[in-house]
Amino acid sequence: MRGLLLLLIAGFALSAELSGLGDFFRRTGYVVDFVGEEVVLDLGRGRAYQGEIFRVLKKGRELVHPQTGEKLGTLEEEVGTLEIAEVRDRFSTARVLEDRGIERGDRVRLSVGSVCYVGSEEGFYRVSSFVEDLKKGEDCDYVIRELEKGYGVEYRRKAVAFFEKPSPEAPPREVRELDFRLRARFLMTFPRLPLSADLCDFTGEGSRYLTVLFGDRLVIYEMLGEETVEFATYRLPSGFPVSLQCADLGEGTDLVLVNMVAGDSASSLLLRVKEGVPVVVEEGIPFLMSVLDRENPRKSFVGQRFDARNLWGEVRSLSLTEGRLKVGESFPAPPDFRIDSATARGDLLLFVDRHGFLRAFRGEELLFSAEGFSGSYTTVELPDTYEGEDHYVFNPRIAFLREEGGVLFAVVRNVSSPVHRFLGVTKFSEGELHLLLVDERGKVELKKVEGKKFEEAIQSAVPTGEGSILVLTG
Repeated sequence: MRGLLLLLIAGFALSAELSGLGDFFRRTGYVVDFVGEEVVLDLGRGRAYQGEIFRVLKKGRELVHPQTGEKLGTLEEEVGTLEIAEVRDRFSTARVLEDRGIERGDRVRLSVGSVCYVGSEEGFYRVSSFVEDLKKGEDCDYVIRELEKGYGVEYRRKAVAFFEKPSPEAPPREVRELDFRLRARFLMTFPRLPLSADLCDFTGEGSRYLTVLFGDRLVIYEMLGEETVEFATYRLPSGFPVSLQCADLGEGTDLVLVNMVAGDSASSLLLRVKEGVPVVVEEGIPFLMSVLDRENPRKSFVGQRFDARNLWGEVRSLSLTEGRLKVGESFPAPPDFRIDSATARGDLLLFVDRHGFLRAFRGEELLFSAEGFSGSYTTVELPDTYEGEDHYVFNPRIAFLREEGGVLFAVVRNVSSPVHRFLGVTKFSEGELHLLLVDERGKVELKKVEGKKFEEAIQSAVPTGEGSILVLTG
């Protein structure tokens, strides 16, 4: 069935409730504008509360280890303090308490002050692992109260948030000990085969638009609670669409990277959504493109050449400068690298190689390899170029999920049907979702998620950032 499902992974969600509590105290945003004497932030309802204090931070120089050359991080300079005055649906306004050069685009981070806990001893130690400098009592800026079904948060004596307790039978966090289960909710069917998808922010205000790639067009859906409404459509140029991805490449809103093959080589395009209409930024790009690491989109924006003769070619760094795509230096990709499935986080790089092996690298070190992870219904016609086949098959992108006790990724594995393969037609009997965890020591664990069978193939797995995954099937 060609459909869209919202999945809550029980094993993944076991710590989502409490990690969500921890994330509550690590909220960040950006300065987007100035109105009179007030500052406008991209923190809407549920992300900021009246009276809260935020520090304004300006990005400084990078720290590089003098001996190893390893990048250790980036210094941030505090340039101001803000107090939330009013919260709207998609933004908030703040009074300036201190200003040492606040500018649009500056990052803001919640100034927590002090956090107290009221409840059981067990709850105190459980919450302490997610909330730093937690102390007992009520004499704090924030108070976390243990309730029957969860934890309530108060700010200056006013209730502002609630987080459910993990279920008592929830297993521990280590992947090797988890019995992952799925709870799925069907959202919609598609009129044609979806090839790829991503969640995009076209306003710079945290909006959520599901952007789906089909064989002849790109369709943008607006996510409105339980409803998914078609927002915009873009007719693709001639060729074979391969994948799409949304990323902010420095403009403050997401661009859409549309990877395509035309003739016998890559011919991709970049789109911008302007006043609700997708428009071309650049087309005829001779690369298949990807932002490997969502946390560092501009630094990890790369392209790989693809053509019928050589298939996967050189990998180059890319950038968007004054609205034009610039090709930079060679990117140090491992042997047999394929960009279609590749995802990175920090110094970790995951991809499915040319032989169908799922590989995990830390720098140049291969940490993990497992076979049988290639395949989807996304294909391009390249007659007699690949083992006598007329169609070359592309793989779904690996998705980063979270970073806590290790780095967790979602990987798609589509199971081929032997009967249909024998008849010469690419067909899949089912799609599987696997979770891969890389811990701090570089130990890798891979576990299949149980509880939901996907008939035929999974075409795309898109994290929502809220403990669930959107899965598109074909």
